[in-house]
Amino acid sequence: MKRTLPFAILLLLLLMISVGCNNGNANSNPLDVQIPDDFNFSLCFGIEGMNDIDTYSDTFTKDLISDGTETISFSIPDEKMKEIYQVFLKNKIAELPDDINAYALETIGDTASSHTPADYYSLTFTLNGITKTIVCNDGGPWDAKKGPPNERKQLVQFVEFIREYIFSTEEYQNMSPSVGGYA
Repeated sequence: MKRTLPFAILLLLLLMISVGCNNGNANSNPLDVQIPDDFNFSLCFGIEGMNDIDTYSDTFTKDLISDGTETISFSIPDEKMKEIYQVFLKNKIAELPDDINAYALETIGDTASSHTPADYYSLTFTLNGITKTIVCNDGGPWDAKKGPPNERKQLVQFVEFIREYIFSTEEYQNMSPSVGGYA
C-alpha cells in the first residue's frame, strides 16, 4: 500500500500536467478555433476610414488619397480567418461599446486631448445571428492624463492584426499606389 500511494500520486500529477498542456495548446493553435458559420465583418480604417476590408462581399478598398479609392476582390483564407477570430475573442471585441468616443467623453471631464488627422475605425460584424457596429476616432478626445481607454486599445490591436495581414498580401501590393497625403 505504501508503494502504490506515491506511484498513484505521481501518475495523477502527470495526468493533470498532460491535460493542462493539451488545453493550453488547443487555445493557442488558431487551427483549433471553431468560427461560427455566420462570422463576417467589414472594417473601415485609416485616415477618415477610407480603407475597407469586407468579408461579407470579399472585397478590399484602398484609400488612394488624392486619386480616390480602388476596390478589388479579396478573400481571406480559412486559416487566417481563424487567426483573426482568435484575436477577435482575445480582445473581447463583441463586448466593446458601440461608440468608443462617446464612452471616452463620459469619463474624461474637462481634461480632453486629441490630434488630427486621425485614424477612424468602423467595425461591423455578425456573430451568432447578431450584427453590431463599433466606431472609434483614434484622434480622441482622450483623457490627457490617462491616455486612451482600454476599449480603444482592444479595438486597435484587432485592427492592427488585420491591417498587417492585408498589407503583406500580394493582392494589396499589386494595387495602385496612394498619391498625396493628409495634412
